[in-house]
Amino acid sequence: MVPSAGSRGPTPPSRSGRARGSRTGGAAGGRLSGERGAASVELAVTFPVVLLLVMTLIQGALWFYARSLALGAAQEGAREGRVQPASTARAQSAAEGFLDQTASDLLTGRDVTVNGSPATISVTVTGTSLSLFPGLSGWSVTQTAVGPVERPAP
Repeated sequence: MVPSAGSRGPTPPSRSGRARGSRTGGAAGGRLSGERGAASVELAVTFPVVLLLVMTLIQGALWFYARSLALGAAQEGAREGRVQPASTARAQSAAEGFLDQTASDLLTGRDVTVNGSPATISVTVTGTSLSLFPGLSGWSVTQTAVGPVERPAP
């Protein structure tokens, strides 16, 4: 019988005495028997670290967003309070109304402080950002906006 073109016969042994394509030992071979499960252990060690880094990044993004909401509330309060006749009560209610509409649960423990003088009005919003980590409080947020009181031109 004539061998077909696809079959080449038995594989000759290599210099090491093993047939080519063998999976036992050598650099080209598979993993050593002592390395079984190493990938699972590596994943079990690195996954919590990666998860902690991702959650810290998200926590930072929540803090930055709460910070920009506090600044928006302070600017809105200063904008409303400086209109003639200047009013600290109107500035306080405008800042609190902004926070009620936009930051109801993102900025907790919030406090709005308004200081007015004949020339300027200052609104400070403080609070704590939302926390992703159970049992830990969020990061502190403080933003201030100052504006000149409008005066009618003669």
